[in-house]
This record gives sequence, C-alpha cells and structure tokens, in this order.
Amino acid sequence: MTRLRIQPSLRRAFTAWVLPALIGVTGAWLALEAFGTSTVTAGPFQVNLDADFGRGVTDIALPPLGELRADTHLGPLHLRTGLHEVDVRALQTELAQGGLEAVADQLETRMLDQLMPFGLRTLALGVGGGLLLGFLTYPRVRRRAEIATLAAVLAVTLSLSLAIATFEPRAFLAPSYSGSLELAPKLFGPVEGALAQVGHFRDELRRLVAGAARAYAAVETNPFVSGDEIRVLHISDIHLSTLGMDFALELARSFDVDLVLDTGDTSSFGTAAESIILDRVPEFERPYVWVRGNHDSPSFQQAVASRPNAVVLDGDIARVGGLTVYGLGDPLFTDERGAPVEDETIADLVRSAGPRIAEDLDDVLPPPDIVAVHDDRMAESVAGRVPLVVSGHFHRESIEVVSGTIYLEVGTTGGAGPTGFTAEGGLPLSAEILYFRRSQTGEPPSLIAWDVITQLPETGSLQIERHLVAEELGVPSPSPTVTPSATTTESTLSPTSASP
Repeated sequence: MTRLRIQPSLRRAFTAWVLPALIGVTGAWLALEAFGTSTVTAGPFQVNLDADFGRGVTDIALPPLGELRADTHLGPLHLRTGLHEVDVRALQTELAQGGLEAVADQLETRMLDQLMPFGLRTLALGVGGGLLLGFLTYPRVRRRAEIATLAAVLAVTLSLSLAIATFEPRAFLAPSYSGSLELAPKLFGPVEGALAQVGHFRDELRRLVAGAARAYAAVETNPFVSGDEIRVLHISDIHLSTLGMDFALELARSFDVDLVLDTGDTSSFGTAAESIILDRVPEFERPYVWVRGNHDSPSFQQAVASRPNAVVLDGDIARVGGLTVYGLGDPLFTDERGAPVEDETIADLVRSAGPRIAEDLDDVLPPPDIVAVHDDRMAESVAGRVPLVVSGHFHRESIEVVSGTIYLEVGTTGGAGPTGFTAEGGLPLSAEILYFRRSQTGEPPSLIAWDVITQLPETGSLQIERHLVAEELGVPSPSPTVTPSATTTESTLSPTSASP
C-alpha cells in the first residue's frame, strides 16, 4: 500500500504559515460569536446589532412577529439587526404625537451614529480574538502568534470592506420572511410604495421602520393596512386537505385579497362525497374563480358552480375584481392518484386544449389579464398573446417567460394531501399572492409582484418570499394579434373588504 508523502518544505510552510493563519481566523470568529452583539436604544426600540462570519445576508429580526432576510452584500459577513425590546405604549404615543416620520427620524439618526463605532468594535473584537488565540496557541513562538493576529486583521477588515462596498439596501424590496402570517402584510407593505423607494437607504430604512411600527402597534390596535394594488390569492391542488383550505382562508383574510383564483385539483378522486370540501368556499366572502383540474370530475365542477361566490370558467371569460380572467378546465380526468404526469399520451391530451384556447382568444381585444389553467402545457399556444398564464398541477413553484408571456406555477396548497387532515410526502402548503397595478388610461392592469408563501403543517413554520416583476423579469411585452373584440362577461360578484 502506497503512503502519501508530503514534502518537508510543504509541511514546514503549513506549520509556519497556514496553521497560524487558520488559528487567527478561528479566534476572530469565536470572538465575534461570543461578544459581537451591541445594544442601542432608539426611542421605544432596544436594537441589537450583530456581525459574524457567514453568508453575506442581512437579517432583521422583529420578535415575536418574525424575521426579514435579504441578500444585501457580498463577502463572508453575516449582519443581524434585532429588535431586542419594544415599548408598545411609548411607540403608540410617539406615533400619535409625531407619526412615522418622527419615529423613523429618531431611529435613523441613532442607528447611523452607531455604524462607525459598531464597525470599529467588530474589527477590534476580531483582532483581539485572533491575537488572544494566537498567543495562547504559540506562547513561545511569537512570530506565529503575530501571523495569527495578522490573519485575523485581514479577515475582518476585508470582510467589512467588501460588505460596505457592495451593500445594496434595495435588496429589502424583495426579502424573504418567516414568522406570523397575520402580520406579514403589515411588514411587507404595499408593493407600489416599495417600488418608488428603489435605491435610497433613507427611504428603505423608513419603509422597514414603518412596517415594524405598524406591526407592533397592530398587536394592540389592529390597524387596517392596504395598498392600491389588486391582490389575487392563487391556490391550486388542495386535494381535499382541510389544512390547505384553512391556510387559504387565512391568507385571503390577512392579505385582504380582492379575489381567489383556484387552478384546480380541489378534489382527489372525483366522487360526489368530496364536494363537502366546497362548504368552505363561501367562507372566503369574495369571488372564488375556479378551473377544473385533472382530479376534478364534471359533477364536482357543477358542485363548485352551485356555491354563491364561485365563478367557474370552462372556456369562458369573466371580469372579476377589476381583472379579466379566461379559464378552461383540464381535458384529462384521473380518478386514481399517482397517474404519471409525464406520460406522452397524457401530455398530448393536455396539449390538445391549446388550439381551443387560441381559438377562444382569437376575437378578444384586449387579451385577458390572466389565463387560468390547471396544467400550463394547455396554454403553450398563447405564448406571446397574453400577459400572464397561471397554473398548478406539478406541485412545485416555477416562473418562466415565453415570448413575453409570464407562466407562473404555484405549488400545492393542500400539501398534496390525500386525506382531509394530513400532508403527503412532507410537501409544504403553498400559495401565491399576485399584485396587479390597476388599469390606467389606455393601459390594462399589469402584474407588478408576487409573494410565494409556504407553510409546513407539522411545525407551522411560515416562509414568504416577495418577487418583483421589474427586478426579476424586466418588462415582459407580449404582442397579441389585433383582431375584433369579443364580448367579456362581467361578474356580478364583488369582494368583501375586511373590517379596519
């Protein structure tokens, strides 16, 4: 057996240089982990500032409401800001006396004053940690201890410099969120307001402070917060899960959506008894637009249509909540779970709906704002002709732009649950909130953002990720064929707003 022989010169170099440098960086890391937190008082807030080695993200913790995270900078420095303590009564008093401007000004001034001392403290801690561990490891070899100290200086200085040079506050326009579902809309705020603040640190700070203030004040006063966008809850593949239906109801209420858009597979086996899940539909108290999935039978579709707030689309167009929606039911009906979705025969059958959809939309001008289908392969024929296609079926989230048409696919709102009370395969409950800019002079409504919301039913852990169309997709521009306009059916349903 051949043994790997290391050249003596390499061994000496590792011992003399590499190992001391690793010890220095380890000492800096340990010091930052143990002592890297500073506490700053800013009006009603006690704010913790923390930095240590890790992924280049910034976390803003708002206990007990949750946490915002954004990819703000490059470099191996993890920044954390946490509200350690909030005097809610003092916050409400200051909001009443000076409003959000005064609260934001106070926090901004105090936090900006602390940035330089915090950076110097972080550098001193890192250097001190490297020096201490270096001299403890090499008490009699001063040169190696000095190498350890120098490595700590370089590691902390370069990490801080890279974070400062590349820091991008606008990353918080599209953060991820984990925490309270009820307060999430207050922390995220209106989309249009966020879009107007791109690139300004002061405005970003104000937006985050405003969100935090609204959320904390909501603990006692429960203010009503809304933007001017049209909000649509997109759900799919509930598969008889009462957990999924509860999840969807809570989202509709918390985000005060204008309508619900369900792209099918509400059922699982297509039996008449499964229509019991539809007893929850009237509880949404807003239009419930629905298209048939491959597990929904024609009789189940009739049961959906019998609900007073339901709008069933099967080759139809309806105007609901300020949006024009076209929908067509899945041409496939599967009465057994687990059918192979990639089977060529099934794929051909699903795609056979394409010419029907294209023909239905030939005479529609302007094109519908949304085309809703269960399986996006049904709507491949309208790429470049409509602005947005929404779907489900595959139990995954995805986004694609084809010829200027956005194809947005949601996961499984029921966690693909085969029964009413459990989730199958550990899939999270999934839904999306779509935000549309309202119709303006000469321009139809347009999608400006969407939130992907997932929740693990076993733990209740909630994750929200906001995506901005302009940031991620640019300005998609489909070019539909100009043909004579067809008549659009206007829904008589109107959304019910939540009470302030």
